[in-house]
Amino acid sequence: MTSLSSPTTTGFKPLQQAFASYLKETRLYPGLTHLVCSERGGRLLLLAEHSAPEVDDPNELLKELEVAFRDLVPTVGLPDADWAVADVISVRIYLKLKSGAQPYAIHTFTWQPDDAVDVVFPAKPAVADGFADESVDQVDQPETTDPEAAAVAKSSPMDSIDPMDPSANGSETHGRSVNGARPEAATGLAFSDAALALPDTAVQPPDGPGWAHRGQVWAGQGMRSLRYYWTYGLAALILVGSGAFAYALSRPCVVGSCDRIEQAAEFYDLAQASLVGSPNGNDLATAQADLQTAIDLLEPVPTWSSHYDAVQVDLQRYQGSIASLSAIIQGQAIANEAANLSQNPPHPVERWVKVHLLWQQAIDWLASVPVDSPAYDYSQQKLYEYRANYSAIGRRIVAEEEAEANFSTAIQTGNLARQRMETANSLAGWQLATKEWQAAIKGLSLIPQGTMVYNEAQAQLNDYRQQLSRVTNRATLEEAGASNYHQAVQAARSAAAYEAKGQWTLALQQWRQAVGRAQQIPTDTLLAEEGAVLLETYQPALANAQTRLRTAVALQSLTTTLAELCEYSATPCTVREDPSQIRVILSSQYAEPLRQAITPPAADGTFAFTNQLSPSAQQLIEQVITTSHQIERQVAVYDAQGGFVARYRPDLGGFIKN
Repeated sequence: MTSLSSPTTTGFKPLQQAFASYLKETRLYPGLTHLVCSERGGRLLLLAEHSAPEVDDPNELLKELEVAFRDLVPTVGLPDADWAVADVISVRIYLKLKSGAQPYAIHTFTWQPDDAVDVVFPAKPAVADGFADESVDQVDQPETTDPEAAAVAKSSPMDSIDPMDPSANGSETHGRSVNGARPEAATGLAFSDAALALPDTAVQPPDGPGWAHRGQVWAGQGMRSLRYYWTYGLAALILVGSGAFAYALSRPCVVGSCDRIEQAAEFYDLAQASLVGSPNGNDLATAQADLQTAIDLLEPVPTWSSHYDAVQVDLQRYQGSIASLSAIIQGQAIANEAANLSQNPPHPVERWVKVHLLWQQAIDWLASVPVDSPAYDYSQQKLYEYRANYSAIGRRIVAEEEAEANFSTAIQTGNLARQRMETANSLAGWQLATKEWQAAIKGLSLIPQGTMVYNEAQAQLNDYRQQLSRVTNRATLEEAGASNYHQAVQAARSAAAYEAKGQWTLALQQWRQAVGRAQQIPTDTLLAEEGAVLLETYQPALANAQTRLRTAVALQSLTTTLAELCEYSATPCTVREDPSQIRVILSSQYAEPLRQAITPPAADGTFAFTNQLSPSAQQLIEQVITTSHQIERQVAVYDAQGGFVARYRPDLGGFIKN
């Protein structure tokens, strides 16, 4: 490709001034007043700087600047008129903020000098029929002898047509000389009349008067017309053949060397340079544009060119490279879509699945890049990133699905626990409700932060924990009530067993435990009423046990005293408990003295023993009185034969004789 001149301000000044005038008139974009033009590596660079902000749709503005370039360059030219001799010129337009360090948008296109020719010399419309509009009647006019007319006839339009005039546009113009014998084509070729003359006998006029002159005219006219048609056909055939040959020779790389191969190689090298290192999106777009320019240069080379085979080798390589690059660009576009859809999580499972599929598509595009591609290393780097993202999104999907499942299960379990609370009528019911709330809370706790249902799960979790606290407290109370109830019942059973054995001390301990446990049953529990029923039974039993214990203790003391008194008596002394009283049976040696020592009864009917009692008898009387008061029961004294001696009544505080 013919290189442009070195970038100088003066060389591009006309083009820059033309752009400035254009931008001032059109006001294409606020703050955009001029373009800086330069050349580098055979490429024309146009830098358009403007004040902030960036253009919302830079592609539209870049297209407008391309159109302006195509319109302005033919009128102002390029430095050293290089545009007039270059086959193809690569043009690149940059958009950059005045405050920015790097351009933020780029547009590349190719421009051919032929485009300028079309602008300066627009094509003329072709004649509809391809022939000059001349009437055949002109042939029938008699030959004039007027010199001026002859001069006019000799100056035919065909004599002034340049065969190489591009304004002819391939159309044909027909005329004749004064004698009507030399029709000529627009290409400047002429054929002699003799070559196409017909014998005079070919056409004969009809017989009859008046037809002689008419026949001569007709015969001359007919032969001239036939000669015109044959001439036009042959001329057209030659013209078509010569046009096809000219077209074949005009195709690229047919005659001489093929500069397009080198030009395409330069664009290919530029594309390769753009892909070195870690190219960004602009680098990829630039490389793609350079490769497309290289392909556009080689594709027009026809099969009959001697350079066709070499061109096809390069063309195949360039097409493979642009296919790989297109695959990377397509993969990156899909990856960008996936990344945009992933923004601002959390998202529903359906959206994560869509993102997952997009990452897979991006991976498939990059995996199609062959090893020999210049962008292979870059594609592998992106593949590593995309596969990591693909795996991460897969884990996201699993997490969302598990979160939804745990949330659904937890809600169902919470509803069941609430029903358990409303219908619980036993300790087992409250305990089951506690377990249900614990399971619901565990399910909600498994939902990780960042999932779709996390916030809702947290709200439910607070409510469920409050419900668990309530049901736990109630279950604890019910458990305590049930434990106390069962322990009270068990203690009562033990007390009854001890009573049956006469073990009143142990019986009293068990009754006290039974009453205490029954009193510890909480009032707002299910067993509170049954605990009250137990107390109604256990408290009298406790009182009775206390009485029986006192009686047993008193009787034991009385029995011990009698045993000591009657130890050496022939008749033993005994103590026997009756339902209404305590019966003391003394031997005769103690019973009779007591009977004789009785004093007359007092006003209340009681009496006392005299002081003449022996110390042992006196001890016996004191023991009887003490025992009676302890057990609050009467103590009757009998002799060995069953005779009544006296009865002590604690309510009267004395002995009576009946």
